[in-house]
Amino acid sequence: MSNILTYLFQASFCLAILYCSYYLFFRRLTFHKINRIVLLLLIPCSLGIPLLNQIEFTITNETITIPFFNELLPIDQPATEVVLLEKPRSEEKNYLTNLISLMYILGFFIALFRLSLSAIQLYRIKKKSNIFSKDGYRFVTTDTPHIFSSFGWIFIPNYKTNEIASAVIEHEKAHIKLWHTADLILTEIYVVIFWFNPFSYFFRKSIRSVHEFQADSFVLNTQIKKSYYLELLINTLQTRQTKKLHSYFNHSLIKKRIDMITKTNSNQKSIFRYILLLPIFMILLTAFIKPKFDDKNIVDNIIDEEIKVEIPPSIFPIENGSKDNITAVYGKTHKHPLLKKKVIHKGIDIRAKIGTSVLATEDGTVSVAKDKGNWGNLIVITHANGYETWYAHLDSFEVTENQKVNKGQVIGKSGNTGLSTGPHLHYEVKLNGKNMDPMDYLK
Repeated sequence: MSNILTYLFQASFCLAILYCSYYLFFRRLTFHKINRIVLLLLIPCSLGIPLLNQIEFTITNETITIPFFNELLPIDQPATEVVLLEKPRSEEKNYLTNLISLMYILGFFIALFRLSLSAIQLYRIKKKSNIFSKDGYRFVTTDTPHIFSSFGWIFIPNYKTNEIASAVIEHEKAHIKLWHTADLILTEIYVVIFWFNPFSYFFRKSIRSVHEFQADSFVLNTQIKKSYYLELLINTLQTRQTKKLHSYFNHSLIKKRIDMITKTNSNQKSIFRYILLLPIFMILLTAFIKPKFDDKNIVDNIIDEEIKVEIPPSIFPIENGSKDNITAVYGKTHKHPLLKKKVIHKGIDIRAKIGTSVLATEDGTVSVAKDKGNWGNLIVITHANGYETWYAHLDSFEVTENQKVNKGQVIGKSGNTGLSTGPHLHYEVKLNGKNMDPMDYLK
């Protein structure tokens, strides 16, 4: 869940940066069609950019020549070994992650309930109403305070059927022709998922504003006098806002619409202002693409020989565990209690309660993270220099396949799955496919 929360916050950050760019540079332009496209593109861009942290580009290092050791340290002076202790992951961090996850799930279902309620109310209004067709459009006469459109229908108040101005009808027809309801559905789904991000609500308000600006331009292009249309807008300044999934003539943004209608059209040269999005987009891209250093030949010419640096897995795989928790050692032949035959133990068994954090013993990449029969829930991590570590009988996973992990990172919870007689972790170390004694590597 922590990975999902991280992604959600990264996507929220991207939307915030991109939306602020739109708000500062483009919202006052009269290129409503382009503004609508830009706003709609913010959703896939903000969702996709954080996924680029799975992409790596390689930076090749130049060969570094290291001088002889005796140039750095006198031979007769003993070297002091410095041991860096691994900092265990605190329980408070786990508690905070669980609390945030719970809050997010609660807010998600509340937002989803409100959206579902709005859709149900719209369905009930339509079900109780009379429907007729005119000029290729479907009209719904119902008990509503004012006209609005949604999903291809134009809803008209019962008591105003013959009083609504043709310009108002044309405005709602414009919403239908331009498929504005589809934008609203996409926006509302996004708001449900990112309910915690205040910029998602600003984004929703902007997309609705652009819809109104587009519909107004559509009506004014039908030779309706601007003064007459402005009078209609002024007469509806005090009208209340309608539901989420509706496109509507009577909107709380009418003052902004009047300002946009009376505004001089933007100069065509202003369209080049949209180029500003490119450097902003590139900055976000580079922020989420991870560089990978090609560390081949980093160490060379040490006493005229090439030294191969090996970093084997070294820390204890159970959080806050010790060698006192080991219940079965490597290489021992014993009769398996379930298989009823003699087997050679190719790893070590570590006593651990179900739900105890299991740690990656070295940096690497998760090559396996799934149920593997007798192994139960199994994680296999591939490390540098041909090393592999196996973690079997887990209760749950905290990582996924192909994920990069760091030394000491929690990768799962210990359990009692697969061919196991009690809660424990079975841990193996392999070098170039050959089982090694894990005790030789544990500090």
